[in-house]
Amino acid sequence: MKEEHPKDFEKYGANIADIIKNPTYLARNEKKKSIEFIKEYKVDNDFVLVAVRVSKNNIHFARTMYVMSDEKVEKYFKHNYFYKF
Repeated sequence: MKEEHPKDFEKYGANIADIIKNPTYLARNEKKKSIEFIKEYKVDNDFVLVAVRVSKNNIHFARTMYVMSDEKVEKYFKHNYFYKF
């Protein structure tokens, strides 16, 4: 996370636990076999996604975290990928 999305991690990294506990939306990513916890921050109009996967040993871990692009947010709404939490 720190390496792949350093600016996003700097801004929202401390909020990962809150994003997972209190998401605005949930989504499933069948291809990557993950659950996506998305928090909408109205102040900056950011949709922050934290993808959680389950390891072979049945351990849940946050795989990635980043601010979604406007195009990705539109796609999720258009295709009903978002589930209101």
